[in-house]
Amino acid sequence: MTEITENKATSLELPKVDWLDRESNPDRFFKDLSYALSEYGFMVLTNAPGLSDEFQQRAFSEVRGFFDSPMDLKKTAHISNTPYFRGYSLPTPADRGHGQVIEAFQYGFEQEPLCDYDDKTQPIHRRLFRGPNTWPESGSIPGFKPLIDELNACYHRLTHELGEAIVESLGEDVTSFREYFDFDNPDLAASLNHNYGLDAFAEKDQENVRQEYKKFESNNVGAHIDGPPFMALLINDRPGLQVVAGEGQWIDAPVTCRTAPGNYDVPVIPGSVIVNTGGTLMHLSEGRYSATLHRVNTTLIPEGETRVSMPYFLLPKMEGDLVPFGKLEADSMGAAGYESGRDRGANASVNRMGTFPQVTRRWWADEYSEMRQKQRDEVEAETQAALKLAKERGERFKKQSERDNSEA
Repeated sequence: MTEITENKATSLELPKVDWLDRESNPDRFFKDLSYALSEYGFMVLTNAPGLSDEFQQRAFSEVRGFFDSPMDLKKTAHISNTPYFRGYSLPTPADRGHGQVIEAFQYGFEQEPLCDYDDKTQPIHRRLFRGPNTWPESGSIPGFKPLIDELNACYHRLTHELGEAIVESLGEDVTSFREYFDFDNPDLAASLNHNYGLDAFAEKDQENVRQEYKKFESNNVGAHIDGPPFMALLINDRPGLQVVAGEGQWIDAPVTCRTAPGNYDVPVIPGSVIVNTGGTLMHLSEGRYSATLHRVNTTLIPEGETRVSMPYFLLPKMEGDLVPFGKLEADSMGAAGYESGRDRGANASVNRMGTFPQVTRRWWADEYSEMRQKQRDEVEAETQAALKLAKERGERFKKQSERDNSEA
Protein backbone atom coordinates (compact mmCIF):
# COMPACT_ATOMS: atom_id res chain seq x y z
CA MET A 1 0.00 0.00 0.00
CA THR A 2 1.16 3.53 -0.75
CA GLU A 3 2.50 5.07 2.44
CA ILE A 4 0.48 7.94 3.87
CA THR A 5 2.76 10.68 5.13
CA GLU A 6 0.47 13.71 5.24
CA ASN A 7 -2.92 14.13 6.82
CA LYS A 8 -4.53 15.99 3.92
CA ALA A 9 -7.98 15.75 2.42
CA THR A 10 -8.12 14.21 -1.06
CA SER A 11 -10.40 14.81 -4.00
CA LEU A 12 -11.99 11.42 -3.31
CA GLU A 13 -15.29 11.15 -1.46
CA LEU A 14 -17.09 8.17 -0.06
CA PRO A 15 -19.61 6.91 -2.62
CA LYS A 16 -23.31 7.47 -2.00
CA VAL A 17 -26.09 4.93 -2.30
CA ASP A 18 -29.71 6.12 -2.23
CA TRP A 19 -31.96 3.77 -0.26
CA LEU A 20 -35.00 5.00 -2.21
CA ASP A 21 -33.46 3.58 -5.41
CA ARG A 22 -34.01 0.11 -4.04
CA GLU A 23 -37.67 0.41 -5.04
CA SER A 24 -37.63 3.11 -7.73
CA ASN A 25 -34.44 2.14 -9.59
CA PRO A 26 -33.12 -1.22 -8.35
CA ASP A 27 -30.56 -1.56 -11.15
CA ARG A 28 -28.88 1.66 -10.05
CA PHE A 29 -29.20 0.76 -6.36
CA PHE A 30 -27.43 -2.57 -6.69
CA LYS A 31 -24.81 -1.18 -9.07
CA ASP A 32 -24.01 1.65 -6.65
CA LEU A 33 -24.02 -0.71 -3.65
CA SER A 34 -21.66 -3.18 -5.29
CA TYR A 35 -19.26 -0.44 -6.41
CA ALA A 36 -19.15 1.20 -2.98
CA LEU A 37 -18.45 -1.97 -1.04
CA SER A 38 -16.03 -3.54 -3.52
CA GLU A 39 -13.95 -0.41 -4.19
CA TYR A 40 -14.16 1.39 -0.84
CA GLY A 41 -15.64 -0.87 1.84
CA PHE A 42 -17.50 2.25 3.00
CA MET A 43 -20.48 4.18 1.68
CA VAL A 44 -22.96 6.89 2.61
CA LEU A 45 -26.51 5.55 2.59
CA THR A 46 -28.83 8.48 1.89
CA ASN A 47 -32.53 8.59 2.75
CA ALA A 48 -31.84 5.93 5.37
CA PRO A 49 -35.18 4.69 6.73
CA GLY A 50 -35.89 5.84 10.28
CA LEU A 51 -32.79 8.05 10.44
CA SER A 52 -34.20 11.34 9.18
CA ASP A 53 -32.56 14.63 10.10
CA GLU A 54 -35.37 15.27 12.59
CA PHE A 55 -34.70 11.97 14.34
CA GLN A 56 -30.94 12.46 14.33
CA GLN A 57 -31.29 15.96 15.78
CA ARG A 58 -33.35 14.50 18.62
CA ALA A 59 -30.95 11.60 19.09
CA PHE A 60 -27.85 13.77 19.35
CA SER A 61 -29.62 16.13 21.73
CA GLU A 62 -30.45 13.28 24.12
CA VAL A 63 -27.04 11.64 23.86
CA ARG A 64 -25.18 14.89 24.39
CA GLY A 65 -27.49 15.51 27.34
CA PHE A 66 -26.25 12.27 28.85
CA PHE A 67 -22.57 12.99 28.21
CA ASP A 68 -22.99 16.54 29.58
CA SER A 69 -24.52 15.19 32.81
CA PRO A 70 -22.58 15.27 36.08
CA MET A 71 -20.02 12.51 36.41
CA ASP A 72 -21.72 11.15 39.52
CA LEU A 73 -24.86 10.51 37.46
CA LYS A 74 -22.98 8.88 34.58
CA LYS A 75 -21.18 6.61 37.02
CA THR A 76 -24.49 5.15 38.18
CA ALA A 77 -24.38 3.34 34.82
CA HIS A 78 -20.71 2.39 34.99
CA ILE A 79 -19.83 -0.41 32.60
CA SER A 80 -18.12 -2.50 35.29
CA ASN A 81 -21.33 -2.85 37.31
CA THR A 82 -22.14 -6.09 35.45
CA PRO A 83 -20.12 -8.61 33.39
CA TYR A 84 -22.07 -7.87 30.19
CA PHE A 85 -20.15 -4.85 28.83
CA ARG A 86 -23.17 -2.56 29.01
CA GLY A 87 -23.03 0.99 30.34
CA TYR A 88 -20.76 4.03 30.71
CA SER A 89 -16.96 4.13 30.44
CA LEU A 90 -14.96 7.13 31.66
CA PRO A 91 -12.85 9.28 29.35
CA THR A 92 -9.55 7.70 28.42
CA PRO A 93 -6.61 9.61 29.98
CA ALA A 94 -5.05 12.22 27.70
CA ASP A 95 -1.57 11.46 29.01
CA ARG A 96 -1.45 7.75 28.26
CA GLY A 97 0.20 8.30 24.87
CA HIS A 98 -2.84 7.69 22.66
CA GLY A 99 -4.26 10.12 20.16
CA GLN A 100 -7.83 9.98 21.40
CA VAL A 101 -9.72 11.00 24.51
CA ILE A 102 -13.10 9.27 24.47
CA GLU A 103 -15.93 8.37 26.83
CA ALA A 104 -18.65 5.98 25.74
CA PHE A 105 -21.86 4.15 26.54
CA GLN A 106 -22.46 0.54 25.44
CA TYR A 107 -25.94 -0.90 24.98
CA GLY A 108 -27.90 -3.70 23.35
CA PHE A 109 -31.28 -5.35 23.58
CA GLU A 110 -32.63 -6.04 27.03
CA GLN A 111 -31.97 -9.77 27.36
CA GLU A 112 -31.97 -12.34 30.10
CA PRO A 113 -28.58 -13.98 30.61
CA LEU A 114 -28.33 -17.41 29.00
CA CYS A 115 -26.41 -18.75 31.99
CA ASP A 116 -24.35 -17.56 34.94
CA TYR A 117 -21.43 -15.45 33.75
CA ASP A 118 -18.93 -17.70 35.56
CA ASP A 119 -20.41 -21.01 34.34
CA LYS A 120 -17.34 -22.36 32.58
CA THR A 121 -19.26 -25.31 31.19
CA GLN A 122 -20.72 -22.80 28.69
CA PRO A 123 -18.92 -21.13 25.75
CA ILE A 124 -17.58 -17.69 26.58
CA HIS A 125 -19.87 -15.83 24.17
CA ARG A 126 -22.99 -17.32 25.79
CA ARG A 127 -21.78 -16.01 29.14
CA LEU A 128 -20.77 -12.53 27.97
CA PHE A 129 -22.99 -11.19 25.19
CA ARG A 130 -26.48 -11.73 26.58
CA GLY A 131 -27.66 -9.69 29.52
CA PRO A 132 -29.45 -6.54 30.68
CA ASN A 133 -28.41 -2.98 29.89
CA THR A 134 -26.96 -0.77 32.61
CA TRP A 135 -28.89 2.51 32.64
CA PRO A 136 -28.19 5.74 34.52
CA GLU A 137 -30.58 6.93 37.19
CA SER A 138 -33.26 8.35 34.94
CA GLY A 139 -34.74 11.22 36.94
CA SER A 140 -32.72 14.01 35.33
CA ILE A 141 -32.54 12.52 31.80
CA PRO A 142 -35.88 10.74 31.34
CA GLY A 143 -35.69 10.80 27.54
CA PHE A 144 -32.34 9.00 27.26
CA LYS A 145 -33.44 5.36 27.58
CA PRO A 146 -36.52 5.71 25.32
CA LEU A 147 -34.37 7.34 22.65
CA ILE A 148 -31.75 4.58 22.77
CA ASP A 149 -34.46 1.91 22.60
CA GLU A 150 -35.84 3.66 19.50
CA LEU A 151 -32.39 3.97 17.93
CA ASN A 152 -31.63 0.32 18.64
CA ALA A 153 -34.85 -0.86 16.97
CA CYS A 154 -34.24 1.37 13.93
CA TYR A 155 -30.63 0.27 13.48
CA HIS A 156 -31.52 -3.40 13.99
CA ARG A 157 -34.21 -3.33 11.31
CA LEU A 158 -31.98 -1.49 8.84
CA THR A 159 -28.99 -3.80 9.31
CA HIS A 160 -31.12 -6.80 8.35
CA GLU A 161 -32.81 -5.12 5.38
CA LEU A 162 -29.50 -3.78 4.11
CA GLY A 163 -27.73 -7.05 4.89
CA GLU A 164 -30.12 -8.95 2.63
CA ALA A 165 -29.60 -6.35 -0.10
CA ILE A 166 -25.82 -6.75 0.21
CA VAL A 167 -26.11 -10.51 -0.23
CA GLU A 168 -28.39 -9.98 -3.24
CA SER A 169 -25.85 -7.54 -4.75
CA LEU A 170 -23.29 -10.35 -4.61
CA GLY A 171 -25.61 -12.53 -6.67
CA GLU A 172 -26.18 -14.89 -3.75
CA ASP A 173 -29.33 -16.34 -2.22
CA VAL A 174 -30.60 -13.98 0.51
CA THR A 175 -31.70 -16.95 2.61
CA SER A 176 -28.00 -17.56 3.30
CA PHE A 177 -27.95 -14.23 5.15
CA ARG A 178 -30.72 -15.43 7.45
CA GLU A 179 -28.71 -18.54 8.33
CA TYR A 180 -26.13 -16.35 10.07
CA PHE A 181 -28.31 -13.50 11.34
CA ASP A 182 -31.40 -14.25 13.41
CA PHE A 183 -33.56 -11.13 13.56
CA ASP A 184 -35.43 -12.31 16.63
CA ASN A 185 -32.44 -13.66 18.54
CA PRO A 186 -29.52 -11.29 17.89
CA ASP A 187 -26.05 -10.79 19.23
CA LEU A 188 -24.85 -7.25 18.71
CA ALA A 189 -22.51 -4.52 19.83
CA ALA A 190 -23.67 -0.91 19.92
CA SER A 191 -22.06 2.20 21.31
CA LEU A 192 -22.44 5.91 21.90
CA ASN A 193 -19.03 7.60 21.58
CA HIS A 194 -18.00 11.04 22.78
CA ASN A 195 -14.62 12.11 21.34
CA TYR A 196 -12.82 15.17 22.70
CA GLY A 197 -10.79 17.44 20.43
CA LEU A 198 -7.13 18.35 20.50
CA ASP A 199 -7.67 20.85 23.32
CA ALA A 200 -8.24 17.91 25.70
CA PHE A 201 -4.46 17.35 25.54
CA ALA A 202 -1.88 19.44 27.34
CA GLU A 203 -0.43 22.09 25.04
CA LYS A 204 3.01 20.44 25.21
CA ASP A 205 1.52 17.17 23.88
CA GLN A 206 -0.62 18.54 21.07
CA GLU A 207 2.14 18.60 18.45
CA ASN A 208 2.98 14.96 19.23
CA VAL A 209 -0.67 14.05 18.59
CA ARG A 210 -0.60 15.90 15.27
CA GLN A 211 2.54 14.03 14.23
CA GLU A 212 1.02 10.65 15.11
CA TYR A 213 -1.89 11.36 12.79
CA LYS A 214 0.52 12.12 9.95
CA LYS A 215 1.79 8.55 10.12
CA PHE A 216 0.04 5.73 8.33
CA GLU A 217 1.00 2.98 10.73
CA SER A 218 0.76 4.45 14.22
CA ASN A 219 -0.25 2.35 17.21
CA ASN A 220 -1.50 5.44 19.00
CA VAL A 221 -4.40 6.73 16.90
CA GLY A 222 -6.82 3.82 16.80
CA ALA A 223 -6.65 2.95 13.08
CA HIS A 224 -8.35 -0.44 12.64
CA ILE A 225 -10.67 -2.64 10.66
CA ASP A 226 -13.90 -3.95 12.15
CA GLY A 227 -13.19 -7.67 12.40
CA PRO A 228 -16.15 -9.47 13.99
CA PRO A 229 -19.14 -7.70 12.39
CA PHE A 230 -20.78 -8.27 9.02
CA MET A 231 -21.20 -4.52 8.70
CA ALA A 232 -21.46 -1.42 10.83
CA LEU A 233 -23.74 1.62 10.69
CA LEU A 234 -22.82 5.04 12.06
CA ILE A 235 -24.29 8.50 12.45
CA ASN A 236 -22.10 11.41 13.62
CA ASP A 237 -22.41 15.12 14.29
CA ARG A 238 -18.84 16.43 13.88
CA PRO A 239 -15.91 15.72 11.52
CA GLY A 240 -13.27 13.19 12.49
CA LEU A 241 -13.90 9.85 10.77
CA GLN A 242 -11.35 8.98 8.09
CA VAL A 243 -11.19 6.01 5.76
CA VAL A 244 -8.32 4.56 3.71
CA ALA A 245 -9.27 4.20 0.06
CA GLY A 246 -8.03 4.91 -3.41
CA GLU A 247 -4.26 4.88 -3.67
CA GLY A 248 -3.76 4.57 0.08
CA GLN A 249 -5.10 8.00 1.01
CA TRP A 250 -7.26 9.07 3.91
CA ILE A 251 -10.76 10.19 2.91
CA ASP A 252 -12.68 12.45 5.29
CA ALA A 253 -16.10 10.92 5.90
CA PRO A 254 -19.15 13.19 6.00
CA VAL A 255 -21.19 14.40 8.94
CA THR A 256 -24.72 12.97 8.97
CA CYS A 257 -26.30 15.59 11.25
CA ARG A 258 -25.16 19.18 11.78
CA THR A 259 -25.82 20.06 15.41
CA ALA A 260 -23.68 23.18 15.71
CA PRO A 261 -23.33 26.41 13.69
CA GLY A 262 -20.41 27.04 11.40
CA ASN A 263 -18.95 25.32 8.37
CA TYR A 264 -17.19 21.98 8.37
CA ASP A 265 -14.34 20.99 6.08
CA VAL A 266 -16.14 17.74 5.27
CA PRO A 267 -19.49 17.13 3.53
CA VAL A 268 -22.67 17.33 5.62
CA ILE A 269 -25.39 14.94 4.37
CA PRO A 270 -28.43 15.18 6.69
CA GLY A 271 -30.53 12.08 7.13
CA SER A 272 -27.80 9.74 5.96
CA VAL A 273 -25.92 6.90 7.66
CA ILE A 274 -22.35 5.76 7.05
CA VAL A 275 -21.97 2.04 6.33
CA ASN A 276 -18.81 -0.03 6.36
CA THR A 277 -18.05 -3.68 5.82
CA GLY A 278 -16.48 -5.82 8.51
CA GLY A 279 -14.25 -8.85 8.46
CA THR A 280 -17.22 -11.22 8.51
CA LEU A 281 -18.59 -9.84 5.24
CA MET A 282 -15.08 -9.83 3.77
CA HIS A 283 -14.88 -13.55 4.55
CA LEU A 284 -18.40 -14.51 3.49
CA SER A 285 -17.98 -12.70 0.17
CA GLU A 286 -14.50 -14.23 -0.36
CA GLY A 287 -12.96 -10.79 -0.55
CA ARG A 288 -15.35 -9.36 -3.12
CA TYR A 289 -16.31 -6.86 -0.42
CA SER A 290 -13.46 -6.06 1.94
CA ALA A 291 -13.07 -4.41 5.33
CA THR A 292 -11.28 -1.07 5.27
CA LEU A 293 -8.87 0.63 7.64
CA HIS A 294 -10.41 3.65 9.36
CA ARG A 295 -9.90 5.90 12.37
CA VAL A 296 -11.20 8.96 14.21
CA ASN A 297 -8.79 11.84 13.69
CA THR A 298 -8.78 13.99 16.82
CA THR A 299 -7.18 16.90 14.96
CA LEU A 300 -10.24 17.27 12.69
CA ILE A 301 -12.68 17.94 15.53
CA PRO A 302 -13.28 21.72 15.50
CA GLU A 303 -11.47 23.62 18.21
CA GLY A 304 -13.47 23.90 21.41
CA GLU A 305 -15.95 21.23 20.28
CA THR A 306 -16.45 17.51 20.80
CA ARG A 307 -17.72 14.77 18.52
CA VAL A 308 -20.56 12.33 19.15
CA SER A 309 -20.99 9.21 17.03
CA MET A 310 -23.30 6.24 17.35
CA PRO A 311 -21.87 3.06 15.76
CA TYR A 312 -23.87 -0.16 15.53
CA PHE A 313 -22.35 -3.54 14.63
CA LEU A 314 -24.24 -6.45 13.10
CA LEU A 315 -22.69 -9.67 14.45
CA PRO A 316 -23.30 -13.17 13.08
CA LYS A 317 -24.31 -16.11 15.21
CA MET A 318 -21.21 -17.35 16.95
CA GLU A 319 -21.45 -21.12 16.63
CA GLY A 320 -19.94 -23.08 13.77
CA ASP A 321 -17.80 -22.20 10.77
CA LEU A 322 -18.49 -19.19 8.57
CA VAL A 323 -18.90 -20.83 5.18
CA PRO A 324 -18.66 -18.28 2.34
CA PHE A 325 -21.89 -17.63 0.44
CA GLY A 326 -22.54 -20.27 -2.20
CA LYS A 327 -20.01 -22.77 -0.82
CA LEU A 328 -20.57 -26.04 0.98
CA GLU A 329 -17.68 -25.85 3.42
CA ALA A 330 -15.15 -23.38 4.77
CA ASP A 331 -11.68 -23.02 3.30
CA SER A 332 -8.73 -23.74 5.55
CA MET A 333 -7.88 -20.03 5.33
CA GLY A 334 -10.35 -17.65 3.73
CA ALA A 335 -9.88 -14.24 2.13
CA ALA A 336 -10.37 -12.48 5.45
CA GLY A 337 -7.74 -14.46 7.31
CA TYR A 338 -10.36 -16.72 8.92
CA GLU A 339 -9.21 -20.26 9.61
CA SER A 340 -11.83 -22.98 9.49
CA GLY A 341 -12.73 -24.18 12.96
CA ARG A 342 -12.10 -20.77 14.46
CA ASP A 343 -13.87 -19.98 17.72
CA ARG A 344 -15.53 -16.77 16.59
CA GLY A 345 -17.43 -16.35 19.85
CA ALA A 346 -14.18 -16.31 21.77
CA ASN A 347 -12.65 -13.83 19.33
CA ALA A 348 -15.59 -11.44 19.66
CA SER A 349 -15.58 -11.82 23.44
CA VAL A 350 -11.87 -11.10 23.81
CA ASN A 351 -12.30 -8.11 21.53
CA ARG A 352 -14.72 -6.68 24.09
CA MET A 353 -12.42 -7.55 26.96
CA GLY A 354 -9.49 -5.74 25.41
CA THR A 355 -11.59 -2.66 24.67
CA PHE A 356 -12.97 -2.30 28.20
CA PRO A 357 -10.30 -3.40 30.70
CA GLN A 358 -12.25 -2.01 33.65
CA VAL A 359 -14.86 -4.75 33.11
CA THR A 360 -12.26 -7.38 32.34
CA ARG A 361 -10.28 -6.79 35.54
CA ARG A 362 -13.40 -7.28 37.65
CA TRP A 363 -15.19 -10.10 35.84
CA TRP A 364 -13.05 -11.74 33.12
CA ALA A 365 -9.37 -11.55 34.11
CA ASP A 366 -8.67 -15.30 33.88
CA GLU A 367 -10.45 -15.74 30.56
CA TYR A 368 -8.70 -12.76 28.99
CA SER A 369 -5.29 -13.98 30.13
CA GLU A 370 -5.98 -17.37 28.56
CA MET A 371 -7.33 -16.18 25.22
CA ARG A 372 -5.85 -12.80 24.34
CA GLN A 373 -2.79 -13.98 22.37
CA LYS A 374 -4.85 -16.12 20.02
CA GLN A 375 -7.23 -13.22 19.45
CA ARG A 376 -4.33 -10.88 18.69
CA ASP A 377 -3.01 -13.34 16.12
CA GLU A 378 -6.45 -13.57 14.51
CA VAL A 379 -6.83 -9.78 14.39
CA GLU A 380 -3.42 -9.50 12.74
CA ALA A 381 -4.43 -12.08 10.11
CA GLU A 382 -7.65 -10.15 9.41
CA THR A 383 -5.80 -6.84 9.17
CA GLN A 384 -3.18 -8.19 6.77
CA ALA A 385 -5.92 -9.71 4.58
CA ALA A 386 -7.73 -6.36 4.52
CA LEU A 387 -4.53 -4.49 3.67
CA LYS A 388 -3.79 -6.92 0.83
CA LEU A 389 -7.22 -6.30 -0.66
CA ALA A 390 -6.82 -2.56 -0.11
CA LYS A 391 -3.53 -2.63 -2.03
CA GLU A 392 -5.28 -4.36 -4.91
CA ARG A 393 -7.98 -1.67 -4.85
CA GLY A 394 -5.28 0.99 -4.84
CA GLU A 395 -3.72 -0.51 -7.95
CA ARG A 396 -7.11 -0.45 -9.67
CA PHE A 397 -7.58 3.21 -8.73
CA LYS A 398 -4.10 4.05 -10.01
CA LYS A 399 -4.63 2.32 -13.35
CA GLN A 400 -8.05 3.91 -13.79
CA SER A 401 -6.56 7.34 -13.00
CA GLU A 402 -3.84 6.80 -15.60
CA ARG A 403 -6.45 5.80 -18.19
CA ASP A 404 -8.55 8.85 -17.38
CA ASN A 405 -5.54 11.16 -17.70
CA SER A 406 -4.51 9.65 -21.03
CA GLU A 407 -8.00 10.14 -22.42
CA ALA A 408 -8.24 13.75 -21.20
